This record gives sequence, C-alpha cells and structure tokens, in this order.
Amino acid sequence: MVKSPSIKPSAKRERASRVSSCLPVSLNGKAGVTRDISATGILFEIDEDHPEGSNISFEVELNTPGGTLKLLCNAKIVRVVKEGGRSSIAAKIISQSLVSAG
Repeated sequence: MVKSPSIKPSAKRERASRVSSCLPVSLNGKAGVTRDISATGILFEIDEDHPEGSNISFEVELNTPGGTLKLLCNAKIVRVVKEGGRSSIAAKIISQSLVSAG
C-alpha cells in the first residue's frame, strides 16, 4: 500500500503577489497611506488604533488615466504594529468594489 503525502500544518500557504504602493487610504475619516497591496490583502499606516481581529471598511484612492477611482474594501485585521504614534495595519480583504470618485 502506498501512502499519499500529507500536508504538514506548518507548511506555508501561498500568498497573492504583493505590490509596493503609496496610495491614499481613508478609514473612519482618518487619512493613511498604503505600503503594499495584493488581490487578497493590504498593509497601510494610519494615525488610528484598531484591534487585531476586528473588521474594518476603508477606501483606497486610485488615480487612473480615466480619472480617480475608489477601491471600497471590507477586511479583517490580521496584524497591527505600533511605531512612533502610527499603526501599521495588515488586513485580509474580504470584499471589494471599485467606484468612480466623481
């Protein structure tokens, strides 16, 4: 009998490719800036504290040749690092939609 290989619990999951970015973010009326973004997650800095595990809604502003667009996201915070009065928030994007900013 041949055993099939099992997946070890410590095996790393594949992540979506990240893109370094510096885009405006708005969360609860506070302005922030992205550090990187992917199809499934985001890392941004903001002058506001949020607990790990909480759900958030935020906007990312995208300047395109056709005009400004807003990426509206719902996400779950997976990590928070506080440095110099700012919070770096890593979040898993749960849902997103793209709308015209005009």
